[in-house]
Amino acid sequence: MKHFLKAMLTLSIVPAIMIGCTTSPQKGKTISTPNGKRIFIPQEQVIYNRPVPPKIIPYSYNAWVQVSDNLRQIREYENFLERNGVGNIVPAFELLRTARDWQKCGRSQYMIPSRELWANQVPTLRVFKYLVAAKVLTDFEVTSVYRDLPLNQCAGGAGSSRHLFNSAIDFRIGPQFPQPEDYAFIENTKFRLCQFWAQHGQSLNMGLGLYASGQIHIDTQGYRTWGPDLSRNSSMCNY
Repeated sequence: MKHFLKAMLTLSIVPAIMIGCTTSPQKGKTISTPNGKRIFIPQEQVIYNRPVPPKIIPYSYNAWVQVSDNLRQIREYENFLERNGVGNIVPAFELLRTARDWQKCGRSQYMIPSRELWANQVPTLRVFKYLVAAKVLTDFEVTSVYRDLPLNQCAGGAGSSRHLFNSAIDFRIGPQFPQPEDYAFIENTKFRLCQFWAQHGQSLNMGLGLYASGQIHIDTQGYRTWGPDLSRNSSMCNY
């Protein structure tokens, strides 16, 4: 494991060829945004090791924590993850998020998975731990983790969704509303995620997917990759 982390910490920062991104003779990057536009980013604006904005605990989470027995259960779950070496990788207010459609579905924005599912998240959080240590993931926000069956069905999740078993994590790279200068960073992060998956995904039993919404999915329930049409053909790792 020490050799693995050492190798991860020495990953190259910017490859010459990036997904949806071409090197311009004017010393910059021309990238494709999600709406199909091509944007030229001057070299001086292509900053990959940029400062990471602080994570702010939402008011909605603080209010939810005070309900019923939630605080005690959260502490027990956090202690379990800490004992297994994956505590504090993702803050609780993100790790307990259910689905982005929670409100439309009339369900809770946050859920504590049942105790028998806690161990399922440990391997996936270990992958996150490696990605954060290697600085592959820096500016990211987790948007969906555990979902119960009614919410998963309402949100359009697959019947065998890994979210039902608390073994998957969906997240977004960069800000919720990216600006033109954010796209080079987002595309570079996707490329490095694919590098990691290609090199280590099979040994970690890692799934890596990209949805049409821009959300990225990671789990440890099978070595595979997919894209917006839910097949490998549209995977961001096809380059």
